[in-house]
Amino acid sequence: MDEVLKDVQNAESITGDSSDAALAAFLSNSPACRVAASALKAGAEVAVNLTDIDGDWRIWNDPETGIVLAPGKAKDPDFELRVPPRAGIAICSRPNADMGDLGVMFFEHIVAKDPNLKIHVTVRSGLLKLTGRGWLGLLARGGPTVLMWMSKRGLRGPGAIATALGRLKR
Repeated sequence: MDEVLKDVQNAESITGDSSDAALAAFLSNSPACRVAASALKAGAEVAVNLTDIDGDWRIWNDPETGIVLAPGKAKDPDFELRVPPRAGIAICSRPNADMGDLGVMFFEHIVAKDPNLKIHVTVRSGLLKLTGRGWLGLLARGGPTVLMWMSKRGLRGPGAIATALGRLKR
């Protein structure tokens, strides 16, 4: 969790962008996000609540431009995220993180105790839809870094993903 705090302190010192502008720039410029875009299939979409900005936001993969953040309500979201500014800025502070490091950083924010750093996730799709839309392939691209992080938290074996998703489904 010390890494999360370091990321936040670094991000707060280097960015003056609003959380939507910082996140949009990160999604369009990060090499890891370009890799993520190649894993996601048509229909993959995330509903986003940026807690410091009114209105609905959505993230989806545009085949021509990659992962996009835009205002508007998600049509059929696979996940809903509630992102406080400090959590979003911390993630955006690591534009050159690889897929594994980015995945672990995101998961660290999901399990964070500090409400200013915690990203709340609700799963809205079932395992088959998530697989068909490329989300499990995206998780696999996190490689050994993500697998080790999951293993350290007791998420091992073939049922680990289903167990983790079950904890996030409401």
